[in-house]
Amino acid sequence: MATSADKIISIARAQIGTKATDIKKCKYNTWYYGGVVSGSGFDWCVTFVQWVFHEAGASDMLYLKTANCGVQARAFYDHKRIVTSGYKKGDVVIFHWSNNMSDYVPGAYSCDHIGIIEKVNNDGTITTIEGNTGSSSNGEVMRRTRSLSVVSCAGRPAYTATGGSSTTSAKRPNVLYRVRAGGKWYKEVDDLSSYAGVQGTPITDVAIKVTEGKIRYRVHVKGASWLPYVTGYDVSDHENGYAGDKKPIDAIEVYYDTPQNVVSDFGYLKAKYRVAPAGGGYFSWQYDNETTGGQDGYAGLFGRSIDRLQITLADA
Repeated sequence: MATSADKIISIARAQIGTKATDIKKCKYNTWYYGGVVSGSGFDWCVTFVQWVFHEAGASDMLYLKTANCGVQARAFYDHKRIVTSGYKKGDVVIFHWSNNMSDYVPGAYSCDHIGIIEKVNNDGTITTIEGNTGSSSNGEVMRRTRSLSVVSCAGRPAYTATGGSSTTSAKRPNVLYRVRAGGKWYKEVDDLSSYAGVQGTPITDVAIKVTEGKIRYRVHVKGASWLPYVTGYDVSDHENGYAGDKKPIDAIEVYYDTPQNVVSDFGYLKAKYRVAPAGGGYFSWQYDNETTGGQDGYAGLFGRSIDRLQITLADA
């Protein structure tokens, strides 16, 4: 479940001063391992971060449960939510104590320690809240000031826009789309407010746009082949304003190109879309043109006309 950066920071702040005892014994490790543990192998900077997100009901925003800095960093990287500059409050920051390169995040330094950014300062430093830090061999939760020179990278959780990691009032982009079926263009649909199409009438043409960024799309004509990609949104422009040639289509491919300003506020996004065959239920969701996890790279089934379409943007 999504939450805000402010909530995460509030939970972390309340833990400042909490100390571990008896060689890394602390409540964060007890929660993580399901029982009391103690020993030099139980560093707890990551379990502290994991505990904070758990308390916020947002463990899914870290993508997995781990006590390893590198594994946590890799999870953010795999979901295209790693940043190496432009850090913001709420970012899960990964530090390096050497200049060895990371085995987990390409191009980044080693992943040696982790914390949560509370504030980005004007002097090239960040204020963080970290577990397993300080002069004690067992560590404690502390507010620290760190130089950016020791930052390897940071994961940017997909916070909610209200109270989120961005101080801007930027609005998350959405998708607008319409279709032609039975010789008629139907009204525009905004994101998942409804669906485009009419049940029982094959879709022959599709027009798609986004409120921010770029989108490209193409359609597959039933019994024929893929038509060229288009990027426009103008039903009077048969060259680049829509995809189709007035013949029933059975598949569609959509790809969203996330601009940098959207990445900064919301992270990378991808097109999430699905279609329904005429007279049938929806096929599974497709993400961009991905072919992993059983995806085909497109939505639809060759040989079966589609009559409904839904599109939105999802976190990458």
